[in-house]
Formats: sequence, C-alpha cells, structure tokens
Amino acid sequence: MTAVVDAVSNLFTPNVVETRPDWSAGHMGRRFSVDEDRLKGVEIDAQIAEMERAGIDHAILVAQVMGAPGIPGSWHMDPMSVVDAVARHPDRFSGQIGIDPTSGLRGIRRLRRMVEDHGFVGAHVYPHWFDESPDAPRMFPFYQACEDLGIPIQIQVGQALVYNRRRPVRSVGRPTTLEPIALHFPDLRVIGSHLGYPWIDEMIAIASLYPGVFICTDSYAPAYWSDRFDEFVAGEGSGKVMFGTMWPTIGYERAVGDIDRKGLAPTARANLLGGTAMAVYGLGDDRNRA
Repeated sequence: MTAVVDAVSNLFTPNVVETRPDWSAGHMGRRFSVDEDRLKGVEIDAQIAEMERAGIDHAILVAQVMGAPGIPGSWHMDPMSVVDAVARHPDRFSGQIGIDPTSGLRGIRRLRRMVEDHGFVGAHVYPHWFDESPDAPRMFPFYQACEDLGIPIQIQVGQALVYNRRRPVRSVGRPTTLEPIALHFPDLRVIGSHLGYPWIDEMIAIASLYPGVFICTDSYAPAYWSDRFDEFVAGEGSGKVMFGTMWPTIGYERAVGDIDRKGLAPTARANLLGGTAMAVYGLGDDRNRA
C-alpha cells in the first residue's frame, strides 16, 4: 500500500511559535479559523498523533522563509528546528528548506549545505514575500542549484493573501510564470503550491504541458476544490497532483476526510495522497533526510 504523505506541513511547536512574527497568529485565526489554543503551539508528539488519526504516514516540514532579513514582519525559521524534528522522527518527517532569493551566493551556499549536510529533500519559496515573480532573473541561480542537487522546488503560485495588514504584498505568482522555469530547467521538478488559486485552470494547463511541473493542494481544503480540479485529480492529472495541508492551516483529519468523500478510484487516490510526492521527492530511497 502506498504511504500517505503530506507534501507541505509545518513544525508548530510552542518553541517555534514563539519565534513567529506577531501578525501570523491573527492571520491564521482570522483567515483559517485555527483554534486559539492551537495557535499557542502543538508539541511534536501531539502532531504525530493527529497524523496517525488521519492515516498520514509522513509529512514534509517547511523551514519557512518569509521576506528579506531586516524588513518588519519578515521571518526566517531556524532550519535546525526541522533538522532536530527529523532526527527524532525520521520515519515521520522530512524537510524542505526555504530560500531567500535576495541572498545571492550566500543563499545558494546555504541551500547546498542544508541538502548535502542535513538531508533536506526539497526547497521552498514564497515569491510574493520578496516581490519577485517566480520567473525573475535572480531566482534562476537557485533553480540551477536545485537541479544540480537533484531536489524539487515548491513555489507558491496564485493569489497572495493579506498576511500582515501593515505590509501588503502583491500577487506575483501567476501559474504561467512557471513556464519559463520549465523551459530553461527541463530536469528540475517544479511544484506549484496553493493550487494556483484563483487561476486553477491556468495551473492545470501548465502542469499538463510540462512533465516536470506538478501541483500541491496545500492551504485549500479539498471540500472547496473546483469541479475542474476534481476532474483533473481523478483523471488526466493523476500523478501530477500531490496532497498537502500546510498544517495547522488545514487539519490533517479534515483534509483526508474531504478527499475520502470524493470517492476517487484507488489509483487516483493513491497517487494524490502519496504516490506522486514519493516519486517527486525521492522518498522511497534509503538516504538520510531532514
């Protein structure tokens, strides 16, 4: 049986929560109705218990990078928190490292170190936090590094939300901006996260056209997917879409329950819930990971 993999989740322990910017709790509570007690943090053992109740075997934790250092409201999560979580529970967690496209060669060296020395299985970027489109020139050295390292990169595409009311950000990530990346880096696996909402048809078109482009469903509860996206997951998109929650944004049990109610055929369900992520992230091999 194929393992169930959450392709993008958070480490949300009280220690990590203490380091998050002030605006984040209000955003998660207001936008996603995350319970007030939960916003104080969830210990790793409790997170794993939630995964078990939902039937989730493995989660890829994001060491998030939101904005350039020194800008009010920005946040760079300490990636060693993810390294420590993976070391304690290597069967449950892997890590993907956030990147700061403004950091240049220093950032590329950091990316390489986290993959080669600490076993991160992928990279992750929020283009809107840097006001840089995914196809901006300064992004390309990071894509080259990911391709050289043999890891995928997950890129938030679609609409930017109002995260911090004191610092609004533009929606710079239309799904079509992934096309130049796919053309210039044919061996790079590119994952468009957040469905590309509200440009879901555009995201489907790009993923359908390019073998190395995939879609992650994080931050959007499956009960609210469009009819066209449901059709894609069940049909021609089987093998191109991977399950993600951005937990605790979307609860594990809620997300899996929503998918179960869709009545997907066994192969389409297995690909969505784990098969695609395992193939794209190389989770079936035996190397150590963070």
